[in-house]
Parts: sequence; C-alpha cells; structure tokens
Amino acid sequence: MKPKVNLKSGSKRYFIAIAVCLVVMFVLSWIKQSPAFIEQYYSRQFYPLFSHLPKLLFGWLPFSIGDVFYGFLSGSFLWIAISSAMALVKRKWEAARKRLMQFVLVLLATYIYFYVSWGLHYYRVPLQQQLELQIDTIVQEDYIEILDRYIVEINQLRKQLDTSMMDKTHARQELQQLMDESGDRLPMLSRTQVKAKQPLSSRLVSYFTVTGYFNPFTQEVQVNGIMPKTSYPFTVVHELAHQMGIGFEDECNFIAFLMLQDHSNVWYRYAAYYETVQYLLRPLYFEDKMLYESYVAKLSADVRRDYAEERLFWQQYDGTFNRLTNLFYGGYLRHNNQPEGMARYSLMSRLVIAWEKQRSS
Repeated sequence: MKPKVNLKSGSKRYFIAIAVCLVVMFVLSWIKQSPAFIEQYYSRQFYPLFSHLPKLLFGWLPFSIGDVFYGFLSGSFLWIAISSAMALVKRKWEAARKRLMQFVLVLLATYIYFYVSWGLHYYRVPLQQQLELQIDTIVQEDYIEILDRYIVEINQLRKQLDTSMMDKTHARQELQQLMDESGDRLPMLSRTQVKAKQPLSSRLVSYFTVTGYFNPFTQEVQVNGIMPKTSYPFTVVHELAHQMGIGFEDECNFIAFLMLQDHSNVWYRYAAYYETVQYLLRPLYFEDKMLYESYVAKLSADVRRDYAEERLFWQQYDGTFNRLTNLFYGGYLRHNNQPEGMARYSLMSRLVIAWEKQRSS
C-alpha cells in the first residue's frame, strides 16, 4: 500500500520558501537605491570573488553551458505549466496549487539569482561619473566636429586594412588579453574571468540578429562566429565588458571604443571607428536627413561597401524572431535601469564626445 503524500504539508514549505524569496527581493530592491554601496561592496568586492565559482564550473568548457541552461530553464517552466494545466483539467486542486507554487518559486529564485550573480551591476555608479565625463554640456556642434574627425580617421584606416589578416579566433584571444590588462585605464572592471566563447549555434542566434550576448547566470560571453568581421573586435570587447561588471549598453560600447581606438592592430582601430561613426550618424538621421546624407557621402566607397555588406548579411536573417527579440530585450533593459530600451546603445556617442572634450581641455 502506497503512503499518502501530505500535499498540505508540502504547500506549507512552498509558502515559506516563497515568503523568504519575497523578503530577499525586498532587500535587493532596497540595495538598488544605493549606487555607491553597490559600487564599493558588490561590483568591486563581492562580484570579483563570486565570479570564481562560475569560472571554476564553466569557464574551462569549450562550449557555452549557458545555452544549455536556458534550454533547461525553459523546459522546466514548460513542464510545470503543462503539469499544472493537466491537474486543473483533472480537478486535482491541491496538485495544481502545488505546481503553481513550484512555478512561482522557480521564477522568484531565478530572479534573485540573476541579481545576486550579476544583475546589480545595472545599479552601480555610472561610468560617466567614475571617469568624470561631462555629458550635460554637449551640443550638436560637438557631434559635428567629432563626426568630421572620425570620418577622416575611418577612411584612412580602411585604406590600410588588410582583410586577409582578419582572423576571428586569434582576435578573440588577443582581445581577452587586452581586457585582462586594462587595469590602468579601467580599474572599475573585474578581471576574475575574461573569456569569450562561441554560441552552440551561431546561425541560430543570427536569426535573432544577435552579434554577441552575455549570460548572467553562468557568466559566459558568447560572440557570434559568423557575424561580419568588420565589427567583430568591437563586439568581443563589448561583451567582455559585461562579463567584467558593466551593465549599461552604452558604457560597454564606450569601453569597446576606448580600448580599441588606439590599438596597434589596424583592424581593431577600424572596428572602433566603424561602430562609433554609425552611432554618431544616427541622431542626424532623425534630426536632419539632408545633413545625414551629406555625411554618409563623406565616407569612402570601401567604408560604405562594408556597411552595405553588413546590412545584407543581417537582412537574410530578418524576420519575426529578431523583432520579438528586440521587443523582449527592450523591455528587459527598461526594467533594469535603462528607460531608453534598445536606444541605450546609441547613447555611447555622448560618452565618446565627452571623452574627446575632456582630452582636449
């Protein structure tokens, strides 16, 4: 004879676990209100120590275990949802309630672990304050001045670029070393783990128009292995900046520019200006189309061809998946202290201009 399962006793344990999670979430919400506390105790002390754990567990693997984790997590949510629905259909109310509490508990635990393992970086002291960059005094004339200079620079770099020497594997290793040695320029970065991998399927992530992504649960960086080479170095450094404790997308873009714009490798320098010029041009496109077109015309034929080839590459993957991804990720960013959503990436131009003004003053 099978022993009876005490569902009410199990439900009580779930209620207690959920209550504990809610208390922890309240504490995390309170901590988010103090960027200085997060900067000093979380980003600069706790995170570098905690990162040894995912580095030990996953860092040595040649593939992305984070992709497997996402699959497992999605499967768990799906299984709980289906089993809950089946219990409701069969009118097994206690079993259905238990499955619902399991679902809520897994959801809350995932949410908590996200912020403990990495997510609190979204609330640290902004990079502009740490580097004393003045973004409030920027005017359109500053954009135009820097854009003129950078177009001259990108055209010259493109003439020097030997596309036959652009090896992604070598670049990934070299850029990891570059970021690992960035302490003098960017002391706020964690260097416990500085490593980039490829996704399990670069072609699959291309359908979401993803060049690279950081998994905050396993702290792995994945960079699309089939993306165009022109912007590959920029993407690697951007994602490594996330791994090293930077949350804001514009700040990761700025760090990528800062680390590559004076590198001895022409490809890396070109990637820095290649991406930054696009971000500098973007405000003109919305404010003055004629002015925008006049600046695009200043780009050399080779640079314009690089941009055109990159657009063609991503167009073959354009569809419902990437539109849904942009919608979801925009909401994710807005939830995490970036009310601009996907437009946050473009704000790196403010940091670049403020940095240039700081250098010239």
